Amino acid sequence: MKPKKNNLNDFMVNFNNSMLPKGEKDIEAGTKEILSILNNKVNYETAKTIFLRSIAISRLSQNFDEARLRAHLMGYSIQHFDEDQIRKLHQYLEALKTAMESARRTPSEVKRVGEYYDW
Repeated sequence: MKPKKNNLNDFMVNFNNSMLPKGEKDIEAGTKEILSILNNKVNYETAKTIFLRSIAISRLSQNFDEARLRAHLMGYSIQHFDEDQIRKLHQYLEALKTAMESARRTPSEVKRVGEYYDW
């Protein structure tokens, strides 16, 4: 059983490294954006959890839309979001995905400019 757990741990480390190659710098940037989207109504650790879980599901899901994000959030944090904030989170996660795929940019390099994101 231990080798299976090690394989899972190795997978998670590799997965996190591919999504967040700058480690804590990327996590902090994503967490701060979650805090901004939610108007600072959750604490830093809650925002961090939302960011890490949401970026993972956004990358693992084939058809990641607002409905999929809402279903994901239902499991642990939907009470913190209204419909506009779900839309904003989805927009942010899609911007992160596009920035990584098209320009090899990480979350710490993606900045909000008005209602949109730039890298």
